[in-house]
Amino acid sequence: MTTFHLNNPHRDLWRRRRHRARDQAGVTDESILVSWLLTAVMCLALAAPCPPAALPWVAAGLLSLLGFTWLGLALTRGVPPGASPTLTTWDAALLSFAASFGVQTAARLGLLGA
Repeated sequence: MTTFHLNNPHRDLWRRRRHRARDQAGVTDESILVSWLLTAVMCLALAAPCPPAALPWVAAGLLSLLGFTWLGLALTRGVPPGASPTLTTWDAALLSFAASFGVQTAARLGLLGA
């Protein structure tokens, strides 16, 4: 059975890792957010030529596909979903699904003119 030694020099290892992750947080947050915004704008640009009645539904479908793409990327990277205080690919997947749900809700309420 292992014991917990209070004088162990490796005891604060998790604190050092947490501070190191916090130093790199700005770069990770910004790159994931910019990547998600660019892909979401690309989905909306692909939906733009559709007829006005179908536009919200096509945009919502493309945003859902984008969410599944980000989800697949998150699964293949092997990062646990709640392990990082910064934005990860899991958060980008959730943003995509939330945007899709928002577009669908707005379309059903008649806020998009469809």
